[in-house]
Parts: sequence; structure tokens; C-alpha cells
Amino acid sequence: MMATERVLKSVILRLAPRLIALSEKRPPNVTIGGVADPYMRRWWVIPRNRLFNIYLHHFMRSDDDRALHDHPWWNLSILLRGRYVEHTISAGGINQRVERRAGDRKFRLASAAHRIELVDGPCWTLFITGPTLRTWGFHCPRGWIPWQQFTKPEQPGEIGRGCGEFDQ
Repeated sequence: MMATERVLKSVILRLAPRLIALSEKRPPNVTIGGVADPYMRRWWVIPRNRLFNIYLHHFMRSDDDRALHDHPWWNLSILLRGRYVEHTISAGGINQRVERRAGDRKFRLASAAHRIELVDGPCWTLFITGPTLRTWGFHCPRGWIPWQQFTKPEQPGEIGRGCGEFDQ
């Protein structure tokens, strides 16, 4: 690891407790997946806007394992606490798994499909996004499905139809 990489990781790990402390001062702005069994709690670090946003994410459980998803904006994840395995699919359809730990960073294009699998319980990330570039969705075996069709229309954080694997 290069010296600048070590310094950056050290700064992230020193800032992490301060960022996570934001969650103790106010309730989350958004709870995804319902209050009873939340998938993720989200706090807005800065007021939401059209150019870029900064969110504090507390992942309570792994992403649904039926499909990878993409995002509507480019994004940068900075892992503050905990560990997760990020699943992606490279050219040629090969599933890649990368374990990410506190202090790690990952930049993604909006179209980059991935799935997060938690290791040893919940984790915290700082999630920075650019402007909305596209509709986001899920990469299913039969093709890409917009998020509105995959999730429950009345509760977008919960899986509804999914990939349609049970459709007749």
C-alpha cells in the first residue's frame, strides 16, 4: 500500500466515528425496507440537491441475492465501519467477489451493477452521488428490469415481483 493510500485510509478511519455520531443526533431521513426489518437507514449529510449528494448509510442486511442492481448516478462508497463482499459481473459474465473493509473506497459508474453481502453484521458507509443520469434497476437473468417493476410499488424498499421468476 502506498503512503498516500495509508494516509487516506487513516483519515477515513479517524473521521468515521464523527460521521456515525450524526445518526445519534437525529432519526434517519429514509428507512429502506420497512421499520420492522430495515435493509438500510439513510441520513442526508448535506441538504439533497440535483448536483451531488452525501449520505450516511447504515446497512442492516445484505442486498437481495436474486439480482445485482445499478444506480441512477455515478457514486463513491467509503466504508466507515464493518465489512462486506461486493459482487459484480465482469465482461464475459464472470462473477467477481471483492471483500471491502473499513477505510476502503469504491467508485462506480451509474451503469455498474453490483450487490452488497454483509460480513459479520451491519456496516456503515459514506455514499457520495453525482447528478441523476438514468433510471436505475436490477440485472436479472432475463435482462434488465427497472426498479419500479422489481420492488413493491407501495413499499419500494421491499422486494415485490423481483426478476419475475415466479411469473406464469
